[in-house]
Amino acid sequence: MTLDYKNPNDWGKSPLTDSALRKQQFKVENPEQWAAMIEADIQALSTPIFESEDYPPFTGTEFLATHETIDDHPYSAAFGQFLGNGIDADIANILAFGSNRFDLISDDLDDPVRQLATRIYNRFEEMGYWDEVPQEPINIDYDNIPY
Repeated sequence: MTLDYKNPNDWGKSPLTDSALRKQQFKVENPEQWAAMIEADIQALSTPIFESEDYPPFTGTEFLATHETIDDHPYSAAFGQFLGNGIDADIANILAFGSNRFDLISDDLDDPVRQLATRIYNRFEEMGYWDEVPQEPINIDYDNIPY
């Protein structure tokens, strides 16, 4: 059974309504795929956030609001470098966890802040900074990090 959503009174009211109608139609036309999508969503929600490797366990803004010093950050050297060079705390946190999401800074490849973040990120990557989670404070040669 397929649903026929061609009623002009239903479509075009808002993007949210259209999205809901598309999802309802997909659910009826593809029940196996819909069930797989729901199962994947349930699995993702049941995984504790600290076990997920896709996202940091906190945002940069949350971290700064709840900690007196950035030394408690698991990647404090990278986080501090990104923060110290004018990158937003949330973006700095994402970059500090080893995710090269420079598009969050700017879509313009010639943006000076994006280029600076890329140089800092590449330097940390060359040093093997993200090879394993630091268990104790590590000695970083801050003279070799570009500012």
